Amino acid sequence: MNRFPFFLTIAFVFTLAACQTTPRKITIGYIQITQDQVLDAAKSGLFRALSDSGFVNGQNINILDNNAQGDLSMINTILQSFISQNVDLVITNSTPCMTAASQTIRTIPIVFTVSFGPEQIGFKTIPENLYGVFDPLDASSFVNLMLECVPDLKRVGIPYNNSEPNAEYSVKVLSKEFGQRGISLITASVTSSNDILQAGQYLAGQQIDALVAAADNTIYMGLSVLAKVAADHKIPLFVTDPLQAEKGASIGLGVNYDQWGYLAGLKAVEILKGRPPTQNKIEPILKYDLIINRNASAQQGLSIPEKVIGKANRIIN
Repeated sequence: MNRFPFFLTIAFVFTLAACQTTPRKITIGYIQITQDQVLDAAKSGLFRALSDSGFVNGQNINILDNNAQGDLSMINTILQSFISQNVDLVITNSTPCMTAASQTIRTIPIVFTVSFGPEQIGFKTIPENLYGVFDPLDASSFVNLMLECVPDLKRVGIPYNNSEPNAEYSVKVLSKEFGQRGISLITASVTSSNDILQAGQYLAGQQIDALVAAADNTIYMGLSVLAKVAADHKIPLFVTDPLQAEKGASIGLGVNYDQWGYLAGLKAVEILKGRPPTQNKIEPILKYDLIINRNASAQQGLSIPEKVIGKANRIIN
C-alpha cells in the first residue's frame, strides 16, 4: 500500500488552513483502553509533546478523546466512529487499542503508545500506516530484580487475562525466562477484574514465593485487590509497570510512562507536520524506572536489600 496519499492530505489541510480566515482544525482520534493513572501518565506525556510542538487542542487541532472503560468490545465501535468522522490521525494507548486499530484502519496514520510492538504480539506484517513506541519487556532484568529480593525464589504466580494480547505475550516471555532459571510458573486466568480475588487466592494456595502482574490491563484495574491478597498471605507482589506500585505492589520495574507517551507524541508531531518517519517508524523505549512501595513491602513480608533500594527512582513510604 502506498502510504503517501494520507500524508499529502494532512499537508493539504495545513496549506488550506493558511489560506482561510477560519482554518479547518486537524482532527485527532485518541483512544485509551481504560481509566488508569499509568495510562493517564502516558497520555499526559503524549499531549504535552503535541502542545510543546505547537499543536494545541481547541486551537489548531481537535482531539476526540475516547476511553473504552475496560470494555474490549467498545474499541472497534470507537474506531469506527473515528473513520466516520474522517479523522486525520489516530492515536492509541494500550496494546488492545493498537491491535484493533491496525486491523481496522488502513488509510489513516496510527501512532501507538503503551503497547508491545506488533512483531512481539504476532503480526505477520506491519501496516504501513503504523508508527509508535513499544515496550521491549526486559524479562531478564525483571527476574534478576526478583531474585535479588527473593534469593530462594522457586515458584511464581501470575493471574492474567488471556484475551489481552499484551498479557498473553508477557506471560509467554516471563515463562521462558523463569524456566531458564529453574523457577516454576503457576498461572490463573481471569476474564474481568471481578475474577482477581478468586485467582489471587488460588495462586496463594499454591505455595508460591511471589506474585507478578505483567502488562495486563484487567489485572491493573483491580490491582489493589491482588495487593490485599498478597498482604494477607505475606507474598510479595512484583509488577512490570512501575507506577502500579502506587496501587499496592511491593516493587515495580519497567518503562517510564510519561516519557513513553512523550516519545510517541513526537512521532505524531512529525506526521502532522507532513514528514512521517521513514526510518525508526516503530522503536523501543529504553528508559526503565524502579519504584519501591515500602509500606506494601512490609505488609507483604518482603525485606528489600539496600543495594536494590539504592537503585530506586522513587520510594513510596
